[in-house]
Amino acid sequence: MTLYYSDAAKKLALKFVLDNIEYKKKCLYLQEIIAMGKVDNLWMKALTAFFDTPMNTNSFRLLNKN
Repeated sequence: MTLYYSDAAKKLALKFVLDNIEYKKKCLYLQEIIAMGKVDNLWMKALTAFFDTPMNTNSFRLLNKN
């Protein structure tokens, strides 16, 4: 038995797979930064500055001391 899928279904499946891969990459990057934060306190301060700011402000201003 042969199944035929529409182009829209194929595009949705491909988008789901690519989004899932991208999400896993971001999780790995974040885990690596957290692991570095356990070794060096500077990374932990950067993470807390990034996550403790409201979404409507730019967190990079808190990281720059100038």
